[in-house]
Amino acid sequence: MKMKTLAIVVLAIAVATEAKTEEKVQVKTHFKPLFAKFGEDSTTKIKVVSGPEDVKMRNGRVAGKRWIATCGKFRFKLTIQDSTEVKLEQLVGRLEKLPKPYMKACVAVSDEGEDGIAIYASLGGARAHGGQGYINLIPSAGALVIAHEAGHTLEQVARKAEPKLMEMWIDAIKSDKIELSDYANHSHSEDLAEFAQVYAVCLGAGPEHLTKLKKLSPARTALWEKILGP
Repeated sequence: MKMKTLAIVVLAIAVATEAKTEEKVQVKTHFKPLFAKFGEDSTTKIKVVSGPEDVKMRNGRVAGKRWIATCGKFRFKLTIQDSTEVKLEQLVGRLEKLPKPYMKACVAVSDEGEDGIAIYASLGGARAHGGQGYINLIPSAGALVIAHEAGHTLEQVARKAEPKLMEMWIDAIKSDKIELSDYANHSHSEDLAEFAQVYAVCLGAGPEHLTKLKKLSPARTALWEKILGP
C-alpha cells in the first residue's frame, strides 16, 4: 500500500513538473537551433562608397574612422573607434548577416551629427546600446546583438508617428499569450527588441520558420511588420 502511495506521489510530481515546464515554453526556445546559423544564407550586400575619414565620435569624442556605405537604396555611416583595432570588413560582415529591411535602422542612426553603426572599445559594461539616433557596439557584439538593437532604434523612430506604439505592443503581448524570453520579461521595450531579433532569425532562415513564428506570436508579428515596413 505504501509503495502504491509512493508511486502515485512520484507520478503527481512528474506531471506537475512537466506541466510547469510546458508553461515556461517561450517563443525564442522554438527557434534556438537557428540562432547559431544566423545570416549564413543572407543575400544582404553592403558596398562601402567612401572613407575612411578621421572623426571624433559622438560618445566621449574619442578618435575614430568613418565610412559611408550603401545597401541598395539604403545609405548609412559606419564608425569604428581607432583603439579597438576592429577592421571595417568585420563590421560589414556582421551587418550583411541581417535581412535587408533591417538596414533601415542603419539609416535611422546616420543623420547629421550621428555615427551610424558605431563600434567603441567600451560602453561601460554593456555590449551595445540602441536608440533613435545611435547603435553603439563593443568589438565582440555580433549580428544577433545588432538585430536586437535595431529593434530599439526602429521602435523609437516609429513612436514619432505613432505615440501609442508601446501601448499597442503591450496589447500584442497580451493577445499572444506567450512569453518571448526571460530577457524580454524585463520590460516591454526589451520584449519588442527581442522579437526584432527572433523575427530577423526566422526571416533569414526561410518562410517555414516565419510562418511558425506568426502562429506562435501573431499579434507581435503583425505589429513588428508594420514597424519594419516593406
